[in-house]
Amino acid sequence: MSDNCNNDRINTDEGIIVEASLDLLRKAAEKVLFEFDEVKSDSEGNEKSQDEEMIPGDSVLFEEDIKLCPAQVVVVKIALGLWYVISTSEIPQGGYPSGRDAMRAAQSEEKKLRIFKDFIMKEAGIEKVEDICEWEPDLRADAIDILSIINRASRKWTH
Repeated sequence: MSDNCNNDRINTDEGIIVEASLDLLRKAAEKVLFEFDEVKSDSEGNEKSQDEEMIPGDSVLFEEDIKLCPAQVVVVKIALGLWYVISTSEIPQGGYPSGRDAMRAAQSEEKKLRIFKDFIMKEAGIEKVEDICEWEPDLRADAIDILSIINRASRKWTH
């Protein structure tokens, strides 16, 4: 994360659930972010190497390679082949000059998530893309674990 911004973030209030490979998610991130870095981390926030296996609760941060308040796409593994995707950006250290600027930033995050979702659905032909508020886990036994992972990721990356 950028040293020039604080830990506050703006984003859409909702993410999406995607059934896809990490490679496909990386290609979708290329559609919404300019040049970016990719950082894998475990559920505790510790960085993982690029070749380590991803387990539920682990996340990948795709962050634009700019110094001031970079745009970010976060994908969190919630089950085998199933990911929770959030588009977010760091809030400038001094905040936004006006409410209108903050609204534009939030609209930008919504647009990024929509482009990401459209790419996954249309370009890649993936059918399983759902808004988080409409998604229900397939297996009731896994629901508590999966919803816990989503809840932790939302708290970490959104507000």
